Formats: sequence, structure tokens, C-alpha cells
Amino acid sequence: MSFDPRTAVTDPEAWEALDEWSGVPAFDEQPDELIVFSAHPDDETLGVGGLLARAAGAGFPARVVVAAACDDGRLDELDAALASLGLPTTPAAQPVVPLGLPDGALKHHTADLRAAIAEILDAPSEARNRLVLAPWTGDRHGDHRTLGREVVAAARERGLRILLYPVWLWQWGTPADVPWRRVREVVLDAGERTSKRTALAAFPSQLRTPENPEGVLEPGFVARAADGREVVIEPPEPADQHFERMHHERDDPWRVRTRWYERRRRAVLAASLPRERYGRAVELGCSIGETTLVLADRCDELIAVDGSASAVEAAAERLRDRPNVVVERMRVPQQWPVAADHGTDLVIVSELAYYLAEDEWDAVIDRIVGSLAPGGEVLLCHWTGDSDDFAQSGEAAHDRFRERSRLRTAVVHRDEEFVLEVLR
Repeated sequence: MSFDPRTAVTDPEAWEALDEWSGVPAFDEQPDELIVFSAHPDDETLGVGGLLARAAGAGFPARVVVAAACDDGRLDELDAALASLGLPTTPAAQPVVPLGLPDGALKHHTADLRAAIAEILDAPSEARNRLVLAPWTGDRHGDHRTLGREVVAAARERGLRILLYPVWLWQWGTPADVPWRRVREVVLDAGERTSKRTALAAFPSQLRTPENPEGVLEPGFVARAADGREVVIEPPEPADQHFERMHHERDDPWRVRTRWYERRRRAVLAASLPRERYGRAVELGCSIGETTLVLADRCDELIAVDGSASAVEAAAERLRDRPNVVVERMRVPQQWPVAADHGTDLVIVSELAYYLAEDEWDAVIDRIVGSLAPGGEVLLCHWTGDSDDFAQSGEAAHDRFRERSRLRTAVVHRDEEFVLEVLR
């Protein structure tokens, strides 16, 4: 977690009083099956316990898939909670599917997680309106982020309806952190509210009380879950579609030419390169080519790549008078510049790594290291903020690169906005 689970930044009363709620539409869909993915037992009850009670009242199937390993006592608590919500808990009903993956480390086991998600979503079903639910990817908990991203990707591949539910947002967040345009409120009736309140009491091992000071669920946090609004969130559009739309709609979607953050970052990047000149260089994620233009003056040969066709077109136009620059469209790590495998003196990865899941980032790291010429260097530069479409933080991406590549850090710059490293 990147927050203190025992400290609420915004009071429950303040959440409920927000004017923004007047513009939030009600969730009015009528699924005939629920598949709720939960990182840990109690996430599902905290997040969408009312919706699970609604499923029980309507008599359609509902299952909870628990990703992280836990002891039998936690699963017994979950069974009790689901029974309070009205769901059948007999072995034949199979309301709980435990995956048993390492707690706190789902990002290190994405292959196993993907396989398990696929098996569950591919199971035969007579439902015509299946609804898949998963933790909100912006919930600032690593397991929630990983599970949410993987479920979203798998559900979209299969054409299934997918929504996300926040758990910890109400503890660490402020109104500015909520993606209001994508929020839907699950308006609970009195019976659903009562069932959810009873179910939340079924997790004594997690409730922080004088008798259980190690519990992580503060009384006020649980009370907000019981009495406050229940919401689901539309997932953000896929990254490749998002970037293509942004570049298609605007010439400079992130104002990289004019925004001081971008101009300062480019200046620091250029000043941090240890050598005055490089032979062959590769830039991953070139966008519209502003950083590429700076690099072109320092490299004999520069290969710039991006996954957006509109970005590549803009970058190619921007660099049309630079014969030493080639701009190509490709999606890493699935694709890789062929010329880079012939020995690269410099690889630049800027504002890209946090969109890659750990196994994808690992694959990129391996390709980078494998393409380096003797004495070659890698420059990493990433914003240190957070977004609900990030697979990992910029800091985590840098940590993973150092660990996996075993390269040595030669230059480092870190401030409140971004971190930059040169490794060799």
C-alpha cells in the first residue's frame, strides 16, 4: 500500500455531502450472473456487498474469486459474509473460488493469474448478461491494481461486461481522485443495506478493535462501507486506444512543446547523458517527437518508436529533415526494432514503463539489455505521480530495471515530479 489504511484523508460525512453525486448516474443494469474478483476476502463485501445481496435476492448465480492466498479462517469468514448476503455457501454452489497466489505479490505472478482468470471466464455459462467485477485499478494497492488490470484485459478479450469497484479510495482519497465521469452508483434498498452491514461484521480477524489492535479495517472505514454509497467504475479505455485517440484529436495532447514540466524534463534528460555523442540509439515511446528532436543532435543514428499511428505520423513530420532519424510504429515488447539488435549505444525509455505489467516490463528489460553494445547506456525517466491506468509506478519500474538488468546506475536525478536514471 502507498497509504496508511488506518487514516482517513476525507471524512465519511464529507464524502456523502459532495455536490458531485448529483451528476452520478445510477447503476441500472440487470445482469443474470455475477463474477466478482477479489484480491483478498472482504474486498468484495466492502466494495460491492450490496450488489452481491441484490444478486442473491434475484436468484441468479454469483461467485467470488479470491486471488491471494489466505488461511482457512479467512475463507470461513468469507463464507459467513456471503451467507449474510443471502448467497448459497454449499460446496455444490461453489460461491468462492480461491486462487491461492502469493499475497502482496500478484504482480510477480501475472502468468498464473492470467491463466486462472481465463479458466474462470471461459467456463460454460447459460447467462446472457454476465457481469464481471474487479478491484479498481486506481485503488493504490498493488494487488488491487494488478488484479483489476488483468481482469479488465481478459474480460474485454471475451466481450464480457466489466466494471471496477473501489475499496481503499474512501480512506486515502479526496474528491479530486475520483474519476467522476466513469462512476455509477449502486443505489441500495433497505434490505440490501442491512445484509451488507451484517456481512461486514463477519470479518473479525480484519476489524481493528481493542481486542484486535492488529486489524487493518478501522471502525469508521467499515461504517462508511456499510452506510455510505456503493459505486462501480467504468474501466479506462485500453492504453493503445487511449493514446491513439489523444494523438488523433489533438496535435500535442500532453502539451509537451509548451508545458514547463515537459520542457524542464527534456533539458534535464539532455544534460544527464554522460556522452556528448552516441552512435546508434533507440527511443521507446517517442510520442510526437519532441524528445526525439533533442536526441537527434546527439546521435549518429536514432530509431524512435511509438504504438500510436497518429503519434508516429506527427513525429515523422517533425523530424522529416533529420536523415539520421527513423520513426517506426510498433508495440513493445511484442515488437522490437530490428536494427536495435545489431548493437545499441543508448536506449531511452521515458514516460512509458508504468503502462506495462511486470512481465511485459521484464520482457522489455531483457530486450534492452540484449541489444546493448559493450559500454551501452540506458536512460529511464518517469513521472512519480499516480494514475488508475498505470500498471506500476515510475519508481517501481526503475527499481525493477535495476534488479533485473544488473546494470549500474551512473547518473540519477530525483525531484518531486520525476525520477531519471542513466545505467550502464
